[in-house]
Amino acid sequence: MLTRSRVNGSKLTLGFSLVELLLVIAILGIITGVAIPSFLGQKKHARMVGDARANARIIQMALDARRAEIGIYGEAGTSYSYETSNNGTTYTRPDKDIIPSFSPQGNSRMSYHIEIGTGGLLYDLSVFEGTISGGKIVLTGNQTGDFKEVK
Repeated sequence: MLTRSRVNGSKLTLGFSLVELLLVIAILGIITGVAIPSFLGQKKHARMVGDARANARIIQMALDARRAEIGIYGEAGTSYSYETSNNGTTYTRPDKDIIPSFSPQGNSRMSYHIEIGTGGLLYDLSVFEGTISGGKIVLTGNQTGDFKEVK
């Protein structure tokens, strides 16, 4: 939408009108207004999943050290929960703490649930956003170190 106008009688100049430029700026503003909140949500989700993976690796290493020391991850058929409070400032540890060295890292408010399987030689780990009872599962894994994000 180029416009032609005569300046000084014989010279032609080409350019955009002010209305066209304002329209383009308005469209870019709308697109930016929609894209930025979406981007920030993805950034928060990526940070949460990153914290979950890092803490799951810490739990895995602690459980592997326990198995090397006593031969099993824990008593078969038992479960252990490391649960965040609703405001995320404190953690509730199980009465029989199999990984006393575990202290969650990062800023994400997550809870961790470990199920010990057959013969104490297997375990499943689930990471929850928030509390275990009311939270959404973010990550699952087991003794093989194969942790998968749950979408």
